[in-house]
Amino acid sequence: MNRSNHFKSPRSLFWRRWRAHLKYQRDNLASVADWTVMLYIIVPGLLLGGGIYREFWTRPLPEWMHLLPLPLVSAFLLFMFSGRVLLFLEEADVLFLRQQPRWVKTLMIRGILYSYVVSVIKGLLALILVLPIVVRGHGISGSTLLSMLALTAALAWCGNMLARIIRARSKGWRRHVITFFSRVLTFALLSVMVTLWLEIQWLIWLSVVLLLFLLVQLSQYRISMQGTFMMDVREDANTRMQLTEKMLIQAVGKPPSVRSKSWIFRRSGRIYKGSPEKRLADAGIKAILRNPESLMLYIQITLVGIPAIWIPPLVIKIMVYIAMIILISYWLNTRWTAFARAEFMNVLPFTNEQYHLAGKLTIRTLMVLPALLYSLVAGLTLFAGATGWLIAVGGTIIAVYGFSSIAARPMYKEDYLNRDR
Repeated sequence: MNRSNHFKSPRSLFWRRWRAHLKYQRDNLASVADWTVMLYIIVPGLLLGGGIYREFWTRPLPEWMHLLPLPLVSAFLLFMFSGRVLLFLEEADVLFLRQQPRWVKTLMIRGILYSYVVSVIKGLLALILVLPIVVRGHGISGSTLLSMLALTAALAWCGNMLARIIRARSKGWRRHVITFFSRVLTFALLSVMVTLWLEIQWLIWLSVVLLLFLLVQLSQYRISMQGTFMMDVREDANTRMQLTEKMLIQAVGKPPSVRSKSWIFRRSGRIYKGSPEKRLADAGIKAILRNPESLMLYIQITLVGIPAIWIPPLVIKIMVYIAMIILISYWLNTRWTAFARAEFMNVLPFTNEQYHLAGKLTIRTLMVLPALLYSLVAGLTLFAGATGWLIAVGGTIIAVYGFSSIAARPMYKEDYLNRDR
């Protein structure tokens, strides 16, 4: 019996799969979040956020909002409009539904339209958040805002469909590289248009019309593609599992990847040569940077600190600068302590003094990059010209040799006591 006889039309099949998709996503959220507890977080958050948002409309905007360029705001909207295209195809369809090309085509069309609707909802919510910056910070009128929104949505939709085509045609690392460059090209094109053409309304709307025409052509090409059914099914499964993967990573953490060879310092010699503590510091630096979680957190803390220091006014800027230096120093101390307390380290004939000297050298080495970036941001935003550069160099030296040693003392003392026992 043909499976399609269980449904009156492909429309009813689509709505059944759409409801199953929403139920699956809702169950995923419910598995990691207690809705009763979430209400105690969401309701006060909405009230507090609503009050802050109202102040953005009724009071003068903070200075940092005026510093945000319009292409950066449009890039945020482009990111929110972007997403994966869901075609609502399943593995069992290879036995039944592929015998009905009209049903498959209808499912794909409705899935594409559903993906566009989800994209519009996300983009409009993002627009509400950045509306004070766009309207009050840049003085954008209603017609100009509408044209920028239409341009951003059309570009994002073309990028989404192009990414879906690339994923169906390419495999392995090529699909990721090509998709990445297509996203970068979309962002660059939007930045150029917003910067140069935003005030030329007829040119913006002409671009929107051309992009929508391109979108229709890409959609038709995607629907007519042959020999990609299993790739489409696999991509739909990955799209449905995207939220599940994020929830599980937040709940239990991401399992470490097992590599036969490290990809950082694979062919490098020793960073430091000479005394035993330098060789130990060499091993500690490589161990911290080769650990994926430690490396990612090291990069994240470094990058987050740059806007955190750049945006606030003078007094708060200095306080945030000191706080970020202490934070990265303390975190590096914890990473070194985890390395120094590993079981395999007990068989090595190092003294407490050598552990202490190696730890200081490791932390100071890894402190150089974030301390330099933080000091450059603080120095060049406080003072112009050579003075700012001198402040940045001096701040880097003080941070690397001063704060790292201060933050290390309590932990090393505790480490010594534990080792002596």
